[in-house]
Amino acid sequence: MECGTEIGGRLLYRAGSVFHVGGERANAMVIPVFEDTNCDVCGCVESRELIAVRGSAYHECTRCGLIYARPMLRNVTEVNEEQYQAKLDFYAAKMRKKPRYARKLRRFGSYRKTGNFLEIGCNAGTVISIARDLGWNVKGCDISAAATRYAREKIGLDVFTGTVEEAAYPDGYFDVIYTNATLEHLRHPLSTLRECCRVLRPGGMFYADTVNWDSYTRRILGVDWRHLSPTGHLHLYTPRNIRELCRRAGLEHVKTWTRGVRSTANMPGATYRPPWYMPFLKASLSLLSRFNCKGDSIEFLARKPPVTTLGAG
Repeated sequence: MECGTEIGGRLLYRAGSVFHVGGERANAMVIPVFEDTNCDVCGCVESRELIAVRGSAYHECTRCGLIYARPMLRNVTEVNEEQYQAKLDFYAAKMRKKPRYARKLRRFGSYRKTGNFLEIGCNAGTVISIARDLGWNVKGCDISAAATRYAREKIGLDVFTGTVEEAAYPDGYFDVIYTNATLEHLRHPLSTLRECCRVLRPGGMFYADTVNWDSYTRRILGVDWRHLSPTGHLHLYTPRNIRELCRRAGLEHVKTWTRGVRSTANMPGATYRPPWYMPFLKASLSLLSRFNCKGDSIEFLARKPPVTTLGAG
């Protein structure tokens, strides 16, 4: 028999270790289903609750510092597919931002050897279409059938529908693996990064842009921070847990940096109202975030260790 529990203002129906979110059954085509979980990176069962929000809560692993939704969404693919279908036109419209993405992608030119470039979470294909224009041999993967179909049929891209593990690319194939706004959505980030390590060539680079829990914005906005979304953002990151994730995946952490501070809430139904002095404080915090890694978004580079020749010299 199911029993109901209210968390963060939402009713959770529990059957065993599985939670169904109440209040969405009548209107949503896909019902989010939650289940209890442990840390994906180190397997630790112990965690401390950081904040209860939107039918779940974020916990921090007491061992490795990974921050994850607990309970966590079980039917990730189905829920995300519904969201992709609703926003496909929005994602496709990003093609108009090509100049901005091109400037960013040119930074990876120095890593080109095989000429192979992969984007995980490629969506409708904006980034890899630009990388193709820059001379890369591109591939992409995404769990959204709607987005990958658009990328294949409308843009002519070589994209796989599914996870990078399911794509089974060859060993040591890519110079660069790129992800943007993807790591926070992954159910199993350690498995994904281990697979990236396998398919990168020795010395190849992994790049990610994701959500920074340890940000000024999260401290300012609290529950009104739009990135606190347990059905979409299953994991949240910090400079510390990024280094640990890379280490366990077999990647060498190269660099972490952050950007951006938001002082106004853009979450529907938000109640936060900034004080009069916040615009002045925001300017100072934005500058500081360049040095102390407390910006809204966190970016990092990691490298597959190069092959060393034993006995050289």
